[in-house]
Amino acid sequence: MSRRISIWIMLAACAAATLTSWIDWSWAPRMAATLLLAAGCFWLLSRRDRGVERIDRAVWLLLAIPIWGVLQLLLGRSVYANASLQAIAYWSSLALVFWTATVNFADKQSRHLMLTCIGILASFLAWVALLQPYAGRLGLESMRSAAADAYAASFSNRNMYACFAELSLPVLLWLGLSNGRLRWYWLVNAAALAGSVINTGSRGGASLIVIECIVFAIVIRGSQNPYWKLAFGSAVLTIVVAAATLGDGGLAVRMQYSDPMVMRREIYQSSMAMFIDRPLAGFGLGTFSAVYPAYALFDNGRFVNLAHNDWLQLSAEGGLVALGLFACFCALVLGGFRQSIWALGVPIVLLHALFDFPLHRAGVAAWWMVLAGTLRSRPLSPPDESSPVP
Repeated sequence: MSRRISIWIMLAACAAATLTSWIDWSWAPRMAATLLLAAGCFWLLSRRDRGVERIDRAVWLLLAIPIWGVLQLLLGRSVYANASLQAIAYWSSLALVFWTATVNFADKQSRHLMLTCIGILASFLAWVALLQPYAGRLGLESMRSAAADAYAASFSNRNMYACFAELSLPVLLWLGLSNGRLRWYWLVNAAALAGSVINTGSRGGASLIVIECIVFAIVIRGSQNPYWKLAFGSAVLTIVVAAATLGDGGLAVRMQYSDPMVMRREIYQSSMAMFIDRPLAGFGLGTFSAVYPAYALFDNGRFVNLAHNDWLQLSAEGGLVALGLFACFCALVLGGFRQSIWALGVPIVLLHALFDFPLHRAGVAAWWMVLAGTLRSRPLSPPDESSPVP
């Protein structure tokens, strides 16, 4: 019973982090980190009577990142202690989520429950995003995104919504191909999710969603699943329809920008300069926004709080130590990916992290950790893999 409660608390905390992503960034991450930490602590307490269990190597690597942040503070290497403390709490909460997933989602029943919850949440947000352009006509002004030019459901940033969709789309397609009675329900929602990403105008997200659909179809075709054409076709058809009906400010307009890397290029150069100045230890976890002004190459009047590249930001804040830890952690996680097509979004989001910041937003990062932890989970009993989808 305690295990079941801990699973539901963790899933509810992750969903809350996603549904509150539109809240002012200055305190929303703290709230999300608190919820995730509380859920993780409850899970740890619920297992105190089971003795010491072997902890997965990937858990130790991920936990080492906030531990390194603490060492940065103790050694006086952090330039902003308060920001580092917040980042340490955030990375600790993600590590707890990952650890929980490695244990709680090892068996087929709990894993299917988790994937179903992701599917339901993604389906809801997909239709919210699709209805947002018509919110004014329907008298639903509260449905409008915090970003006036992006219909991104509960997210204030089109790219973060795209990252969440990249995680969720393979899950919806997998549910559609492995559930005969609800096949059409999941596949229609998968098509709606793919179309909603196109409608936000996220260039990177749209490109990766298309790549994801193609890769999924290739893998499913190789598994001899008779419904692979249906899964692929439902997503592609919606992408085509959405692309053909884009309005002002949509993907068609954004694709015409003469320089798609404007401002990002300069931020990347500044981030690299920060890393070069402190290559080993970095400036301290969470300190990017405090250090960046000293390295800024332009000033457009906006506050640059993130590097728009999670890998570069981790390098600047934590140096080679943090970057090496996270790279080794990802290598271990992706080692179990080949037999789990529902987790296709895990490597796709890591790719998206090269030009955005999904791992620094709890509404996306928490679910990434859940899926990544499930990939590293070890069955408590011989697995039942009778599903027609890998």
